[in-house]
Amino acid sequence: MTTDTPTLVGVDFDAVPWEKWAKPGAEGRVKIAYTQGLRVRLMELPAGFNEEEWCLRGHQGYVLGGEFTIHFDDRSVPCRPGMGFVIPDGERHRSQGADGEPTLVYVIDRQVS
Repeated sequence: MTTDTPTLVGVDFDAVPWEKWAKPGAEGRVKIAYTQGLRVRLMELPAGFNEEEWCLRGHQGYVLGGEFTIHFDDRSVPCRPGMGFVIPDGERHRSQGADGEPTLVYVIDRQVS
């Protein structure tokens, strides 16, 4: 089977423009690519951000810079540079950045139409 559009394998984030990203309690910037039903993001959030809304979408990611905490209903998980994370679909969560420096994180999740 052939296709007219090649499957994106590498994401050249240097070539992707920054866009504004905002949720209540967290405003930052993001570079986004879509491939194979996935949304791939490089996100930069300011020091001390504190998401007010809970999320139910699953995410996988890797912390490149800064520190933040992922809050769940029954626990909180601190994340620092060099750590990866996997949040399953349906598990309610929100994030809060540490004071001092912005958070830079690589995040992958399912593309929602």
